[in-house]
Amino acid sequence: MRRFDIINYLIKLYNYKSYLEIGINRRINFKRIIIDHKDGVDPNVDCDFIMTSDKFFEINKNTYDIIFIDGLHQDAQVTRDINNSLKILNENGIILLHDCNPKRAHHQRDEYLGSGVWNGTVWKAVVRLRSTNPNLYISVVNTDTGIGIIKKGSQDLINIKEEDINYQFFRKNKKMMLNLISIEEFLNIFK
Repeated sequence: MRRFDIINYLIKLYNYKSYLEIGINRRINFKRIIIDHKDGVDPNVDCDFIMTSDKFFEINKNTYDIIFIDGLHQDAQVTRDINNSLKILNENGIILLHDCNPKRAHHQRDEYLGSGVWNGTVWKAVVRLRSTNPNLYISVVNTDTGIGIIKKGSQDLINIKEEDINYQFFRKNKKMMLNLISIEEFLNIFK
């Protein structure tokens, strides 16, 4: 299952009608989403909202059933995008994130170098939310470099010290840190 498969599965399962994608890049994911209404936000691509996600959230008046965050892959920005998305998420809506499970330390660097795999530090935003916000359900599906799932609900907080939010610790403890689940577990939870 790829990110668009998971998104379309959830759209069909919950009969969602509205979709927002932050960071559409080359439209690889965006064009595959099947839904009544979809909006895209990207400062560098011709789309519905040619602007940063921060600017979009300042002017936006819409709410959405499902939101996919794949914009700037730096944990501070991802955290802002998640928090802003929670404010415009319809009841029973879901937020998804891409690039939550980097396979190598080089993939989780802060800056994009212009080529190659770049997951950035999305995983750090997930870990911090798993350790601070008991009012969310958060898991990461172990596919397509990690697809994060966030919805309003509850979770047991994980006890992580800030100094342990580093790639070496993450590599050894990612199942716990991300609440990493298989595709089969995802399909069993969301049915």
